[in-house]
Amino acid sequence: MSENPELAQARMFLAELEYHAECLVRRCSQWRDDKPNQAVEVELAQVHRQIRNLRRRFPGLRWISR
Repeated sequence: MSENPELAQARMFLAELEYHAECLVRRCSQWRDDKPNQAVEVELAQVHRQIRNLRRRFPGLRWISR
């Protein structure tokens, strides 16, 4: 049985979003002065919002990724 194409695409997009979020968190943690760039914080918040929305639309993804 093949997977729903929308779910397959959502799974791939979720993996990319989570990877991007991890990279942004690492970038924030590398600053020596503990003052993350506001643009990076805004982008990270947007990525987290996209992840939440994707998981809300495809509830099965909650248990697939992480």
